[in-house]
Amino acid sequence: MTTDTPARPERMKWIGSSLTLGLLVTVMSVFTAVANYATYVVSGTASSYETEGNRLLADSNTSYISASQFIIVDYTMYDTYYTNLDTNEDISNYYKDLFSDALKASVDRNAPFDDPYYDQMYKSSKDQFDEAFAKFDLANAASEREAGYQLAMLVAAVGLAFAAYASLLDEANRLRKVFALMSVMMMVLSIGQFVLASAG
Repeated sequence: MTTDTPARPERMKWIGSSLTLGLLVTVMSVFTAVANYATYVVSGTASSYETEGNRLLADSNTSYISASQFIIVDYTMYDTYYTNLDTNEDISNYYKDLFSDALKASVDRNAPFDDPYYDQMYKSSKDQFDEAFAKFDLANAASEREAGYQLAMLVAAVGLAFAAYASLLDEANRLRKVFALMSVMMMVLSIGQFVLASAG
C-alpha cells in the first residue's frame, strides 16, 4: 500500500516561480505609476476647485458690500422722496427716479424695503456664495479621491517591495512563496482601493 504525497505544495509552486515574480514586479510597478499619476491629476483638480471657490467667495463678499452701499443710497433717496412727497412734488419725483429697480418694485408693491427687495439686492452675492461652496464641495470630493489613490499607491508599493524581495530569495526558501503571496494580496487590495477611489 502506497501513501500519496500532498499535492498542495506542487500546486503552490507557481507562486514562487521566477515568471510569477517577474510578472508581479512588472504589474505592481506599472500600477504604482498609474496610481501616482491619478493622484497627481486629482490633486490638480482639487486645487483648481478650491482656487475657484476662494475667488467666488471673495466676489460674493465684494458684491455683498456693494449691495449694502446701494441699500444705504436707496434709504437716502427714499427718505428725501418721502419727506417731499406732499410738499414738493418735483423734488419727490426727482428722487423717486433715482431709486434702484428693486426699490421701485417694492414701492409699487406698497411695501418699501420688504423681504423681496433685500432678496433682489443681495441675489448676486448669495448666488456667488452658493456657487463658491459648491466648488468647495467638489474640491473636498476630489481630495477624498486623492487620498484613496494615495492609499492604493502605498499598498501597491508595499506589494512591489514584497515581490522584489521574494525574487532575491532562493527558490528553496519558504519565505519566497510567502512574500510572493503577500505581493499578490497587496496587488488585489491596491486595485480594489483604486476602483473604490475612482467610483467615489
